[in-house]
Amino acid sequence: MLEKLKKVLNKEILKKFEKADLEKFRFLPVNEQNGVLFVACITHNIDIDTKIKEKFQSQIKYIPLPQEQFKELFAFAFATKTLSESESSNAVKATTKDVATNQTTSKRKRIGDILLEKGYVTEESLEKAFVQSQAKKEPIGSTLVRMNLLTVEQLKEALSEQQGVDAVSEKQLKFSDTLFKLFPREFLEENKLVPISSDGRSVVVGMVNPTDKKVLNDIVFLTGLKPDPRLLTYYEYDRSVNAFLKEADRKAKLFEHISSEHEIMQEETLAERVERDIKNDESSISKFTNQIVTDAIDIKASDIHIEPRFNNYIVRYRIDGILRKVVEIPTNIESSIISRFKVLAKMNIAEHRRAQDGAFSIKHKTKTFDCRINTIPIGSKEKMVIRILQPSVSMTGENKAISLVGAYEEDVKKLEWMIKIPYGIILAAGPTGSGKTTTLYSILNSLNNEDVNITTIEDPVEIRLEGINQIQVNPKADITFASCLRAILRQDPDIILVGEIRDFETLEAAIAAALTGHLVLSTVHTNSAAATVSRLMQMGAPNYLIASSLSGVIAQRLVRRLCPYCKEKYYASEEELRHILLNPDDIKEFQKKELYKPTGCAQCQYTGFLGRLGLFELMPINKEIRKMIAQSASDVDIEEVAISCGMKTLQQYCLEHIINGETPISEFVRVLGVVTD
Repeated sequence: MLEKLKKVLNKEILKKFEKADLEKFRFLPVNEQNGVLFVACITHNIDIDTKIKEKFQSQIKYIPLPQEQFKELFAFAFATKTLSESESSNAVKATTKDVATNQTTSKRKRIGDILLEKGYVTEESLEKAFVQSQAKKEPIGSTLVRMNLLTVEQLKEALSEQQGVDAVSEKQLKFSDTLFKLFPREFLEENKLVPISSDGRSVVVGMVNPTDKKVLNDIVFLTGLKPDPRLLTYYEYDRSVNAFLKEADRKAKLFEHISSEHEIMQEETLAERVERDIKNDESSISKFTNQIVTDAIDIKASDIHIEPRFNNYIVRYRIDGILRKVVEIPTNIESSIISRFKVLAKMNIAEHRRAQDGAFSIKHKTKTFDCRINTIPIGSKEKMVIRILQPSVSMTGENKAISLVGAYEEDVKKLEWMIKIPYGIILAAGPTGSGKTTTLYSILNSLNNEDVNITTIEDPVEIRLEGINQIQVNPKADITFASCLRAILRQDPDIILVGEIRDFETLEAAIAAALTGHLVLSTVHTNSAAATVSRLMQMGAPNYLIASSLSGVIAQRLVRRLCPYCKEKYYASEEELRHILLNPDDIKEFQKKELYKPTGCAQCQYTGFLGRLGLFELMPINKEIRKMIAQSASDVDIEEVAISCGMKTLQQYCLEHIINGETPISEFVRVLGVVTD
């Protein structure tokens, strides 16, 4: 473009303007052709229009240039002898002729011809699609995709070849409210384009017609950003972008209704407001708060974070251990949303200066979900986190095999040997949300039969299992882990499950039960199997009692599983491998292995991951380890002995999953951290 402008630059037109004005307002008249004055500029503004109208009454066509190119053209205009008017006119005509020739050539090759050449479609399917495309008034390529005669990727490839523009990737089809606000809604719909990303100087836009120069110039005028056009198929626009715009409209209308209701609420007394909120389930605020929870349930989120920002509130969901922003709440309705959740949880809506806890239930798709709420003050606002507890799942107990997703067969067998001892404590260790309860219930299911009495104490009861007695913790009725455990011992139990050992009182009762011939299963929050021993000592249990009562520890984590539909092979770099390996020989060996990394597709919502799998560190307590516990050995020493006895660490487990293509290196670092020893 810059070289063409240099060729057609007309010195006679330049003479009509003061150089100082051109420098000040940063524009350069290039040439006039067929009543149109072509003007190069960095960004268009009304001052340029005013200056040009003083000299010319022609129609003005602006040509946006990056700052560096504009400076080069400006220097060329005043430092070099430019073409005369007649020469310039001839150059314009020649350039126009060349462009016209190129356009004619490109138009000769229709999309149907390209698809036939590539063997993607047959003439018969092309004829069928043509009839339907004419009836629906849509491009023939999109019709072929709708008829399942062509894939979106094949259509993109053909269109890119036809138009000479890179296509939008599936991963890029994540839309931002902030970018959409840069453009009028009508402009997006009329020109079938979507803003994808921006670095502050340019904006990447997906366009059904990425070669439309007029639209590209309009983008510069509207945003002041240089457009970087990418090909977007009509099918993708119709399916994805329209859905996004409709959802944005729905939210805007809902926020408008909530805002109007909020104005009415401000005139009510606190008592009137609470009474109305409890009774009213049809208001826009109620519908919106319900939708926040039900949407989270639908996409299997474990937590909802409603957090204050400088100018508004945002809602984020934790999905597979990762937080994702889903919606922004306008400032004028944020207090209504927080208050509504407080009303549902029977919390004090007038209290904003201290932390509060509450709970409520919501029915969705024939199931009832329990939700726990906690609020804390953040500056002058409040942050709210809602934990979604899945409804109690019933297990029939027909399949007695222990099932641990991600565990290898030898580790399952090791666990089966561990639970054959009819007494002692078996602990599942790990942070919140690492699958400890699921592991313990898989063990309980394998032990459950008519010959044993199994009792559990939980907070809450998440999985219902036929044939066992399950007790829900209720502190108001003095049903706590410790008090209930002492009562259970008088119920002639064989196996006891305690939801969590979190204090010395519960630990003391669990040790007493284990030492009197009962098998006790429980959970504890520690970082590794060996560190669990240190944690029990730190709670106050004597080391000799821990050595006598502890049978085994299962430390575990959950990592995200790579999407099998889009994971991509690659060879890891030395720098990347240094995060997970220390031995130089191991790093060199790993560099030769084919590993996998996430890319993103429609199947995994463009995250690159689909589901999760476990990492397990099984440490049976043998005679040697018991001696070390009794001698108050450090967790480092205990771990070394356990490894020598055949224990796989969490790091080793994750490395095996990486080699098998189940998870990437990035998940190792996210869940377990960088290897240091």
